[in-house]
Amino acid sequence: MSAINETGQHQLAARLPKAAVAWFLAAAVLFLASALLQHLASIQRWVVLRGQRPGHEPSVEDHLLDYIFPSDPWEPIGTAAQLFGAGTMVQAVGILAMALGVLAVPRVAPNRIGVISETVFAILVAASFFTVGTHALVSRISGVPSTMQDSQGLVAFMVWGGFESLAALAWLWMGMSRGAVAACLFLLGTTLPGSAISNFTIAPMIAGFVSHDTTPWLESVVASSSAAAALAMAFAAWSGVRRHRRARA
Repeated sequence: MSAINETGQHQLAARLPKAAVAWFLAAAVLFLASALLQHLASIQRWVVLRGQRPGHEPSVEDHLLDYIFPSDPWEPIGTAAQLFGAGTMVQAVGILAMALGVLAVPRVAPNRIGVISETVFAILVAASFFTVGTHALVSRISGVPSTMQDSQGLVAFMVWGGFESLAALAWLWMGMSRGAVAACLFLLGTTLPGSAISNFTIAPMIAGFVSHDTTPWLESVVASSSAAAALAMAFAAWSGVRRHRRARA
């Protein structure tokens, strides 16, 4: 009986890393798809619109054109808000995939409270990004900012829910998956506070100056954070493969 239990435990340990690898790869693909959609939206603003707008028109940097969080007054740009909204919603699904991957990693001493906390924070992060994406998507479809902008509680959740929950996940997952921790830190740059910080720090390095409104290519900087998270999850998947091989040895 003891030999059977040991065999079953060995098989379980070998099987769980396979699940983790699958979820981590899924998260990497979803984060990369999100980054691509976000960058396509950015091109519509900083390439297409800039080339079409005459010199006497308001600057392309005007905050009226911001689609990361549409608010009155707002001027839509082609399908930029739709692309960004879709990309952010895809990223929300990727966060759930990442969380499922971490939960599938074998634990030396499983902690029910810890697992529940991780699950709750992952859902909060995903919900926050999904809400941001929905706001952008609905705003573009209707042509005006959605009514979500009028709810102070919902706005606060969109602004801080993802940021604070990602920070919590990064702390909870230390020692579980370095790739997932790195992904969480990169994804901080895709939150609303993260994009605001990038507008005055990273984006100016690309544009060569700080804009009085939105610094050129800010949205692509945010998209790069999603792409970096995809690379981190690819690393996490590779680490999972190594753990699987060790379990089989």
